[in-house]
Amino acid sequence: MKYLTILATSLLFSLSASAAITEGVEYQVLPEVAQFNAPNQVVKIYSINCPFCYKYEKAGIPNKDLLPAGSTMDQYHITSKPPFGVEKSTALAIAKEIKGDEIFKQLKANYYDQYHVKKVKFKDADSTIAFTLDTLGMSRAEFDTYAQDPKVKQLMTKWDQGVEVAKIQGVPAITVNGKYLINTKSIRSMDMLKELIAELSAK
Repeated sequence: MKYLTILATSLLFSLSASAAITEGVEYQVLPEVAQFNAPNQVVKIYSINCPFCYKYEKAGIPNKDLLPAGSTMDQYHITSKPPFGVEKSTALAIAKEIKGDEIFKQLKANYYDQYHVKKVKFKDADSTIAFTLDTLGMSRAEFDTYAQDPKVKQLMTKWDQGVEVAKIQGVPAITVNGKYLINTKSIRSMDMLKELIAELSAK
């Protein structure tokens, strides 16, 4: 079953298709409780713990080449998907806010590699954090201090706006303008995804 799922996903992105978009088919309007403020932006909601999030990351879905002029892209790591989603979000938020984008990308890659390539599971919250310290270049005491930094907490709060979205069709989830959720199972090609993002961005 797992193999068939992977094969189906590969086929989805190898086919070519183009058609008018329909609410309920290629996309849905998020319920108000799940909408968030992200004008002119495509947001990927994801979790390190999610196998398909890892596949999307490797495939570069979405990416800046899919965006219309004037749009930007962001990604929200949610705390709600176990195991140790809070610890992983905290480490990623510290990397992003305290250390910058390069360390953030490196830490995210390290987590994906550990969890989905090497298949090493963290035994507890402490080991989940300890794994990050070399990449972050800090001690556990410094990590705990930065975890309370207002910038880090604000970023985690922003990312967790994606929790309600994730309840609809899981992760990864791709949203446009914080209002539209792309039904990823309907996507047949990167060109189709690009056209869909453009049409939703213009709404």
